[in-house]
Amino acid sequence: MKLESSENELKGCHPGSKTRAALLLSLLSPFFAEILSGSTPPLRALNPLAFGFLWAFYGGGVLLMRELWVRWGRGYLRLMLLGAVYGVVEEGLIIKSWFDPHWKDLGMLGTYGRVWGVNTVWAAWLTIFHSLLSVSLPVLVVEALYPSYKNKPLLEGRGLAVAAGSFTLSGLVMFIFLNPYRPPLVQYTLTIVLVGFLLAVARYLRKPSPKTSKGQTQHPFLYGLAVAFLLFFVYTAFPHSSLPPVVTILLGVLMALYFYSQLGLLDDSSRFLLVLGFLSFWMIPYDILLELKGVTGEAAVGITAFLLLLLRWRSVVQKSPLEGAPVNRES
Repeated sequence: MKLESSENELKGCHPGSKTRAALLLSLLSPFFAEILSGSTPPLRALNPLAFGFLWAFYGGGVLLMRELWVRWGRGYLRLMLLGAVYGVVEEGLIIKSWFDPHWKDLGMLGTYGRVWGVNTVWAAWLTIFHSLLSVSLPVLVVEALYPSYKNKPLLEGRGLAVAAGSFTLSGLVMFIFLNPYRPPLVQYTLTIVLVGFLLAVARYLRKPSPKTSKGQTQHPFLYGLAVAFLLFFVYTAFPHSSLPPVVTILLGVLMALYFYSQLGLLDDSSRFLLVLGFLSFWMIPYDILLELKGVTGEAAVGITAFLLLLLRWRSVVQKSPLEGAPVNRES
């Protein structure tokens, strides 16, 4: 029985499928974070130079974070921290939107919660956003579609070097040309320290032990959809209210923490539905709204992506040789 299980786990583990998994992961990150969110509309993404830089940066970043996650012992709190590292690097160090009061996407968040030269509410929201949409959800989608590589690195040697070089060089180009704003030295230095601190915590976090299904999320798809909507609502509606910024920040952080805590209580199938539920907010109602506001092609891209993910996952489940076997749960 043990030998049969090992053979099943190894089935499909060959260089071609590993390359496809890594390639898909590198593409999902900019697709989720940039195209689904409307930051880079579909027609603009057709520009090979523009999308090439996004792919190089997001793709290299998510691959590196995923490799650290697997090699350091997995766990969804660790994944959240590594996703936050990516978010802080992109928005704080590369784009510098944490500090620039005139950054084009800020809106009310350029004044609401601006403290000591830092757009604090914006910083919290974008860190959560990137942790989920740029890193964690692409990683979990690829894990569901390529279950053979769930606990295995996707990159070795040259692949790691390419990912690191791609991330570093594209980040340098964006740092120089995307936003000329010069952030205050002390705040910028502390942001670098924050990145190091988050990496250290993620590295030395205790390896999680398997959990039972007690307290498991019911209706995971609807739960994921609700969390995505509530996070978006908190960070876009509350800044127009009389609530102090610290309340807005804490509410969003607590919701994100609770969402990550649920991932370890679910079996593989329910976990994917939770992830798909979260993504569905951005793929369907949000993208339809963007289409109505004049972002051409957004609704078609979002709805098509949702259907393709759902159909691809169902195909994987139907072909899985381990279907019906006991499922491991992680914290």
